[in-house]
Amino acid sequence: MSTKTNNPNGGGRMMRLGKCLAVIVLLVPAMALAASGPVSMDALNVGTPSMAASAGNPGSQLITVPLYLSNTKGLAAADIPLRFADPGAGVELREVKFNDRIANFDVKIANIDNAAKTVVIGLIPMAFDPSKREMQPGKGAIADLVFEVTDPNLESFTIQATTMDRPHHRMVWVFNDWSQPHPQITSATPEFEPVVVQVGAVERSVPTSYSLNQNYPNPFNPSTEIAFALKQSGHVSLTVYNVLGQSVKTLIDGDLEAGTHQVTWDGTDSHGSVTASGIYFYRIQAENFVATKKMTLLK
Repeated sequence: MSTKTNNPNGGGRMMRLGKCLAVIVLLVPAMALAASGPVSMDALNVGTPSMAASAGNPGSQLITVPLYLSNTKGLAAADIPLRFADPGAGVELREVKFNDRIANFDVKIANIDNAAKTVVIGLIPMAFDPSKREMQPGKGAIADLVFEVTDPNLESFTIQATTMDRPHHRMVWVFNDWSQPHPQITSATPEFEPVVVQVGAVERSVPTSYSLNQNYPNPFNPSTEIAFALKQSGHVSLTVYNVLGQSVKTLIDGDLEAGTHQVTWDGTDSHGSVTASGIYFYRIQAENFVATKKMTLLK
């Protein structure tokens, strides 16, 4: 592996400079990583896709693809540019749901461009908090990519690594190497094999129980996703309430098939007006199942 290093002088200064370099590496990869090479055990992989119905758009399907990251050393930053289809294809990336493995990261961003069919995911565990350390070596899921298939004739789409300009992005892991007398910043290009998602082959499992998930993101601005599971087909109502118990907006009021569903609340009321910041509740009723959860709208 070819790497690029930096050797500052002085203990406190070394740590601060190392963290600053990690931020620079993520935001402007071409400035610091031109000489990095592949490492066999550093990799990005996808898991088994799963399918759900889009309650907000009955004619479309949601496909969730887990994203797994493997790192052999403490990870200081990651730049992950992906292309998932050709422009004009009938699939869009609705959101990137980050999970618990990177919950305490200072920076976790996902810039989605559905016109170009690309997403750039940026991760830095310790950009601001000096008490934090790198992501420990290991392998685990870091996020779920939630795609919406809007073209019923779409047979497949391919998730693959890509490069971008203005600003420059390419797939790269950044490490802090503490084994030397002076800390070093090193980089590596992880392995990532293109993955073809066969839309017709993605299984849609039927839940064994009813459930209502916590909305994501939360707090949110301007919109959030609410997912729920139905073990039987039937009538479903999902309504947003304010802290006074007054109905703000009914998101669903109709019959749905058994399965996992997801709907978006855009922060507006039943008249289309933007609601105020604050705490809201959403309540689902399906057959004999009733559940309520709290969410926070921040502006």
